[in-house]
Amino acid sequence: MLFKSLTTLATGAAFFAGVATAGDVPAIEVVGNKFFYSNNGSQFYMRGVAYQADTVNQTSGSTINDPLADYDSCSRDIPYLKKLDTNVIRVYAINTSLDHSQCLKALNDADIYVIADLSAPDTSINRDEPKWTVNLFNSYKSVVDAFANYTNVLGFFAGNEVTNNYTNTDASAFVKAAIRDVRQYISDKDYRKIPVGYSSNDDEKTRVELADYFACGDDDVKADFYGINMYEWCGKSDFKTSGYADRTAEFKNLSIPVFFSEYGCNEVRPRLFTEVEALYGSNMTDVWSGGIVYMYFEKPISTV
Repeated sequence: MLFKSLTTLATGAAFFAGVATAGDVPAIEVVGNKFFYSNNGSQFYMRGVAYQADTVNQTSGSTINDPLADYDSCSRDIPYLKKLDTNVIRVYAINTSLDHSQCLKALNDADIYVIADLSAPDTSINRDEPKWTVNLFNSYKSVVDAFANYTNVLGFFAGNEVTNNYTNTDASAFVKAAIRDVRQYISDKDYRKIPVGYSSNDDEKTRVELADYFACGDDDVKADFYGINMYEWCGKSDFKTSGYADRTAEFKNLSIPVFFSEYGCNEVRPRLFTEVEALYGSNMTDVWSGGIVYMYFEKPISTV
């Protein structure tokens, strides 16, 4: 069954040598408010897992702990991601000075796509003092350069929860500028057309208006897709009680693809993942393009 107990499957394993070494997977394209496989036009739904234990190395406090530069770990985990029926992973920070070719090749051979954040802890748009600078742009471009030639790179997030409430909505204008400039850079470099979008929080006062803002404008300025980090369904809930019915109604007319860029809830233990059946059921698939479970690696619960 899709997305079994992640905490069990995330424990140690050896590389599954039987992963096929197929050719490059087809790129994923955006048409209207849906994702499609570029080779046959069939619709693509994300069956995703967030895949990054820590964005920053806890020993040094500065070096990005890049999961796609660690072949021993990614090759260990790919068979378990496949057992979960995963077709995309999300990574939150990339160290562009390292080599990612082995992990990306192994993911490709397993038919798993990657959606990567362009920002990192030290190189992101600050909601409190938002700026879009040359240095930030250069950092974002370096991630694009590192990943653009892999067809299993589904897309890029130009920001994650930069605006998180109504007091800092002005910060989203800078994220939208980043989307515009990164898309133009991709075009100028003659890379394939790689979607660039945004990952938002689920704030009740801004969720709809913010999505409309990122979806508005000409093709050169609007986001290619919109993700929402969704934590409304906990334990044995249902489509209506959880709030999923209301969210689906709110986003049914969004003109770009919308999906859960994170989802889950650990308030009830063990996590039951009963929301998975709803997300991929008939009530939601006309609006949502799937989602990304948070997350593959279990973190300790804070007691503070």
